[in-house]
Amino acid sequence: MRISNILKEFREELENLYEKRLKGIILYGSWARGDATEDSDIDVLIVLEGKVIPGKEIDRMIDVITEINLKHGVLISIYPVSEKDYSTINSPLLINVRREGVPA
Repeated sequence: MRISNILKEFREELENLYEKRLKGIILYGSWARGDATEDSDIDVLIVLEGKVIPGKEIDRMIDVITEINLKHGVLISIYPVSEKDYSTINSPLLINVRREGVPA
């Protein structure tokens, strides 16, 4: 499995879906650390402009995620967040993503 190809396809789909509202896609977790196994999920933080209601954004992306998951036999796990929250909230998850995350 080529993670870079999967992430490129995912980015292209999200750019079509969100256009200028998409501010970043950040890979984190085992794939970002380089210790992923074949069964590891692909943890991705999606940074969006403006207010983000995670459930609504997940609903909006679910078809893209499902298509890529089925096509490549992977599991993409997403965490949508606003630009403001990404840069200002100091939750353990966001601290970890800022520390180890890799732009995708």
